[in-house]
Amino acid sequence: MSNVDISVIIPSKNNKNKTAEIIRKISEQTNNIEVEFIVIDMNSTDNTVLLTLNEIKDNNLRGCVIQSGGGTISSALNTGIFKSDGKYITFVYPRRLYKNYISDYYNDIESQSADFVFSVPSETKNSSELVRAGLNNISGTDLAIGLVRSIVNVDFTAVMFKREFLLSNHIRFYEDCNYGYAEAFIFNALLYNPKIVYSDTELERDYVNGLSKEDSTAFTNNCFERVDSILKVAETIRLRHKNNEALNTAFEYQKIPSVVMSCVDILLNEGFGYNAIKNSLHLKHYDNLLKVSKITPLKLRKQIFKWKVMPWLYKPANNNL
Repeated sequence: MSNVDISVIIPSKNNKNKTAEIIRKISEQTNNIEVEFIVIDMNSTDNTVLLTLNEIKDNNLRGCVIQSGGGTISSALNTGIFKSDGKYITFVYPRRLYKNYISDYYNDIESQSADFVFSVPSETKNSSELVRAGLNNISGTDLAIGLVRSIVNVDFTAVMFKREFLLSNHIRFYEDCNYGYAEAFIFNALLYNPKIVYSDTELERDYVNGLSKEDSTAFTNNCFERVDSILKVAETIRLRHKNNEALNTAFEYQKIPSVVMSCVDILLNEGFGYNAIKNSLHLKHYDNLLKVSKITPLKLRKQIFKWKVMPWLYKPANNNL
């Protein structure tokens, strides 16, 4: 039986020395925890693999580099889950790296024998405080509704799971998805009602060791993949929780329309004309997803109305994702 506490899964492509630096920093911050590093390399053409292997070897760390070929980042992450031996799994994204949080997450999830942990810092003065008192006992489906309604927030790129929970429920990233994959993965996990614990940890971005936008290799620019992923999640909801009216309506009248409108915003900000965007939505039948009801937030209802009726007057958000 493996004695690994945490498997840290890192997708990597042409990260130069950044992946090695990330491993070094995490190993320094988790020196009392048995950690393995699983780096999934996606056809790097620079010296990323060599530098990463040297970092693992020179510091006597437990870990490996696995070549995943030219597949999607989701496929790479699934490979990491399959190859991992840790009791718990966390995913580290070089393009959205956070400082010292893994040890705190481990202590919280281990002490409460939980399946899923995320950050809810106690000093956060927002609506998440309304659910904090009962958050450790909240069901996964209730948390999913809370996420859709923005009652509580989960940073999808800074979470930790019990590995057995993921494997026993066959929870995986959507293989064909490069955009919105982490969000869909979290929602799918919540549909299996994990035991949830929050960590009183303030997440702080690490811009020094993480990849900058200039260094980062974009995997895709197809925002419609996020729509497809959320639609798959909605289908799972209908199959597993067809009697949960609150969850189904939250997705149908809030989550899905908001994701479609996020794509509209992205494409407009990238210079696409509104006629071209409308044609694309119509071809994919995404225009039929822009449904509203009394549970749809007023701001979103106004966005959808203006986009449908007066698209030439619609002003996109600068960053809606």
